[in-house]
Amino acid sequence: MYFLNGDRTYIKPENACGDLTAQLESCLKQLEKINSGKRIFKLNFFVDTNSNSEYDQLLKDLRIQVKELIGSEILLSFISQPPLSCKVIVEAYYYDPENWDCQMLSEGENSTALFLNGTTEILLGTVHANQNSNCKLNAEKAFDDLVETFEEAQFPLYSIVRQWNYLEDILGFDGDEQRYQVFNNVRSDAYGKVFEQNGYPAATGIGMTHGGILIEFVAVKSKEVLTQPVDNPDQISAHQYTEKVLVGEECVLKTTPKFERARYFRYRNKKMIFISGTASIIGEKTVGVEDAAKQTEVTIQNMQRLYADKVLAGLPDEVTNPEFGHARVYVKNRKDYGKIREEVKKVYGDLPVVYILADICRNDLLVEIEGKVILE
Repeated sequence: MYFLNGDRTYIKPENACGDLTAQLESCLKQLEKINSGKRIFKLNFFVDTNSNSEYDQLLKDLRIQVKELIGSEILLSFISQPPLSCKVIVEAYYYDPENWDCQMLSEGENSTALFLNGTTEILLGTVHANQNSNCKLNAEKAFDDLVETFEEAQFPLYSIVRQWNYLEDILGFDGDEQRYQVFNNVRSDAYGKVFEQNGYPAATGIGMTHGGILIEFVAVKSKEVLTQPVDNPDQISAHQYTEKVLVGEECVLKTTPKFERARYFRYRNKKMIFISGTASIIGEKTVGVEDAAKQTEVTIQNMQRLYADKVLAGLPDEVTNPEFGHARVYVKNRKDYGKIREEVKKVYGDLPVVYILADICRNDLLVEIEGKVILE
């Protein structure tokens, strides 16, 4: 990761026509070479699964293989989202051990790594709940574990600056209650009022085919770090949505999604903006319904507004030369992949991008994009 004097890289199978086992083996062999020159601390596997039992077994097998390969436990997320160009893509994060000391605080499904540099502490980790088919029960378990994780690490919950929320069947219903709305209700309850002073995390909420609920987080505890929300003037903040765009008419409770459009982050001379999962929404309404190319265009414009000159001028530090770093592009329908990819390439050229097939948090949204902006 950038603020850990490292970065991320994407590993794709050398033969995209092989079966899943062969493609996983190809990625792991490449990973072995990469790890010899860089200190990898986290791997995300994006892969399709046919059932929760297959998901659980693949995750178990991968943990064993990765530990044998790396020689120690690292953070690992198994995200049931099929890539659009092959059967598996691995996202590898690495850091600079000369600047940061890394300690694994916990292992397994709820795993955390603590990075230390002087008085600065950065906590990265995951919590995973896949014990029940009911979204509310999984969400409650995930957030209970999240709160407990932060208490054990002696980090305040409001120290989260970036979060990823992966939900199985995000647009489905448990009875009368829409699953994403239920997740938002549980999140609101877990967060309470702790984020009111300095805003919510930048976040992505996105669908998975299997796996229950998986939450990833980055949290910071340091007097050397400054972080604050960044708003898009053309979008209503998600946590201020009206009930008109909240789904689930039969839900007794309907709370808003608790995240910011983006967050500015400065640690010493490193300055960046975390851009949340962004879609084709102006105000609080979807734009470009049934038009994937138009939605991609509007989505990119929304992201660009988050690092436009007017927005950057309002930051507490002087910043110049914003450079969009990487992108994950979530595509709702496989048939739209070509149109969406064409629109992304028009703006960002050969930027490292991974395209993932995943359901978006509204029925009429066809694409969602997230990324980061590096500032000088």
